[in-house]
Amino acid sequence: MSENITRKERDSSLTTPYSVRNRGLQLVCFDGQVPSKETVLDQGVRTQTLEALERVRTVAAEAGVSRQELMRTTVYLTDMSQLEAVTQAYDEFFEGQRPSRTFVGVEQLPNDATVQIEATGVCK
Repeated sequence: MSENITRKERDSSLTTPYSVRNRGLQLVCFDGQVPSKETVLDQGVRTQTLEALERVRTVAAEAGVSRQELMRTTVYLTDMSQLEAVTQAYDEFFEGQRPSRTFVGVEQLPNDATVQIEATGVCK
């Protein structure tokens, strides 16, 4: 049994639709989240990361997954020299109990963001 929820129609700030899929294993996968265009224009990678993480938290909460139940993230970065700033944002956001993560260097992201974060959580 699976359920697929697409939220594009409820959030006009999104550049692409995204889906939340919940399967019988109680794993919940969240498509990549990027900061808003305004944040990208006005803020550095640390603030962009915090906003992307906040968006992950929001969609996770809608699926019944808390921040502590996020198990894994994949972080896409256009500038790999920014790893330290992303790590600082992660430590702040997750308060020392962050999920495992993988960094992937990419050429470009939606909204011209520096960072995009996708996540997998577990629904209890």
